[in-house]
Amino acid sequence: MMHTHSHFLLGKQYLKLQTADLKGLEAKPVSDSLLEWEAKVEGLKDTLWEGAVLLLTLHFSEAYNSVPPTVEFNAIPFHPNVDKDTGSPCIPCLDSEWNPSISISSILLSIQTMLSNPVLEGAVNPEAADMLWSSPSTYHRVVLDCVKASQELERNRKAVQLDSQNRLVRRIPFEDYLKTWTKMATTKAGSWMRNESLEDLIKRPETFAMYYGSPDKESPMGPQRETIRAIMYGTVRQPKKTEPVSEGRQARMDQMRKIYLLYRAPDMLAPQVSVQGDTMFSRDLCRAHDRQQQDLWENEVDKLVAWTHSLSFEELED
Repeated sequence: MMHTHSHFLLGKQYLKLQTADLKGLEAKPVSDSLLEWEAKVEGLKDTLWEGAVLLLTLHFSEAYNSVPPTVEFNAIPFHPNVDKDTGSPCIPCLDSEWNPSISISSILLSIQTMLSNPVLEGAVNPEAADMLWSSPSTYHRVVLDCVKASQELERNRKAVQLDSQNRLVRRIPFEDYLKTWTKMATTKAGSWMRNESLEDLIKRPETFAMYYGSPDKESPMGPQRETIRAIMYGTVRQPKKTEPVSEGRQARMDQMRKIYLLYRAPDMLAPQVSVQGDTMFSRDLCRAHDRQQQDLWENEVDKLVAWTHSLSFEELED
């Protein structure tokens, strides 16, 4: 994977932060590209913001360190130099006084100092600036509320982290998983899922039998369904059931078969004989043989017709 120049610079910054002894300041990347960071700034001791724990997000671009990062407070504090809409701190090192030599630790130190040393000139939060100028005691109470709120957020964040670390993860069979979630399911079949037409048919046995039939009689709709099926898919011929042949009828059939075999020409059963010799003589002999075979077939047909006329229709019907 190819890394950009900003990636190497941010990696060096992270190594320096791990070895630096900074009181109340933390920062670490939260993405593989090192372009997204999280930071924590605590209020300085013996100041109005003492005890405050403020979390920030730092967004770096591929052009770092030619351009400064974008810094935002996660929970926006009430401060003259913090934009109340975006949460961006207004400090010179992130704006007009930016230069590539400014490190991440320098940015966090500037924010920490800004909290206890607000600048009223050019304030991005005029309401906080007016309150600090006209009623410092009111401003102090609002800041103390901000400190308490930040401490509460920090306690909740640590509790969530601790709970996730202490949570045990164990493997369970799929059957247990399915049984557990089946018991927890709250979705029930609504009225819109009912098949009212089918329920009405079940309540009326006569109508139900007309459409679906009953055990003791066939449905009157059956022939109509067969007709529609024949129109759409064609008729299906069912094989005829063969009835067992009685001994008397079988004897008559054998007798008729013998009569038919007596009338057959014995020459029809004789095998053909291939003739070899002169070509012209062979052709003439073949033509004569073909004519003889044709005559035999005609005689066979005539005898078959005569034998058919001699059959008894009464015996055939039996």
